[in-house]
Amino acid sequence: MQDAFGFSKTQIGILSGIFGFTSIIGYFPGGWLADRLSSRKLISIALVITSAGGFVFSTLPSFEVSVLLYGVWGLATACVFWSALIKATRNWGSKKEQGRAFGILEGGRNFVDMTSATILVFIFAWRGGGDAALSEIILLLALLPLFLSILVWTGMKDDIAQEEDARERRSRPNAAEIIKVLKLPMVWLIAIIIMTAYTGLWGAIFFTPYATEVFDLGSVLGGAVGTGKLWIAFFAAIAAGFIADKIGCAKAVFGSFILMTSGFLVFGLIPGAPNLVPFLLINVAFIAIAVYALRGIYFSLLEQGGVPLAVTGIATGIVSVIGYTPDIFMPVLGGMILDASPGADGYQNLFLVTAAFSFVGLVAAYIVYRKIQLSQVAGTQ
Repeated sequence: MQDAFGFSKTQIGILSGIFGFTSIIGYFPGGWLADRLSSRKLISIALVITSAGGFVFSTLPSFEVSVLLYGVWGLATACVFWSALIKATRNWGSKKEQGRAFGILEGGRNFVDMTSATILVFIFAWRGGGDAALSEIILLLALLPLFLSILVWTGMKDDIAQEEDARERRSRPNAAEIIKVLKLPMVWLIAIIIMTAYTGLWGAIFFTPYATEVFDLGSVLGGAVGTGKLWIAFFAAIAAGFIADKIGCAKAVFGSFILMTSGFLVFGLIPGAPNLVPFLLINVAFIAIAVYALRGIYFSLLEQGGVPLAVTGIATGIVSVIGYTPDIFMPVLGGMILDASPGADGYQNLFLVTAAFSFVGLVAAYIVYRKIQLSQVAGTQ
């Protein structure tokens, strides 16, 4: 991308920052929209906007145009698409099947990422790997959301049945309802859970350079560690969803945080070395299972935590604004830690910090678990 567009690394970083910034801005109003408009319409509109931007991007435009595109994509994703997707998924799964609904969503996203990336890399190489080939790949990527928008518009049903829809319209969230959601402790606890779990995801992103720099695996084997994570992600998210429906979403989230915290703590306390490659692979696998299990089920806590269906969009917007802030601070924090202590020591410090965040999530998950337990006991009396 850098060669084809002629952008510097700083400019590429700015584009990512623009997308992240506009996404954070868009999450909350996106939740408000999701509680007022059909998820089918919002998802379709977001896909069309994304596709239109892709067609422009395939022309390899200037940096200024790219900034505009990344801003539009960030708003389309966060403000129009995201909360509508979460609400549609919550409506799709029954009260007893929220875990598998969100697990299948996350697992499906990972599967599409894996297969599409593999196919597109093959096509890119087949077409010569130059600027023209990149333009063609972007064009193919632009066609995909356009095709999906047609499928969603024609094949997806509106969120809920007519009688439920009528009841929901009578309780459209107004300013008082928004304030009510802001006062729900469960919403803030879920926000903390998502933020700390997402910090764990960012910690896992550093596994590839960790493997190459500390364990001397080389770029190919180091890349294989990253690819292996994606395969684990697909299975872990779906399996976690079904397990969560059996034992309870809160218990599954709590157990996943125990595994994730332990894994990062082990990396933080035990220095890496080339003769410990089996240790690296095993611990990476355990952490990846925990991270992607959490990504697959943490939104299912909205149902088990008693967040009203009518305010799912607003609740999703609030928890997403907080939950995805690691996109802003983790790349910077990770870079600062690694620059301050190059080599194995830097990675140990980074993983200790990640373990500390994970422990905060563990505490929040335990509080949610106990709250749900107490409410269930009170409900049976």
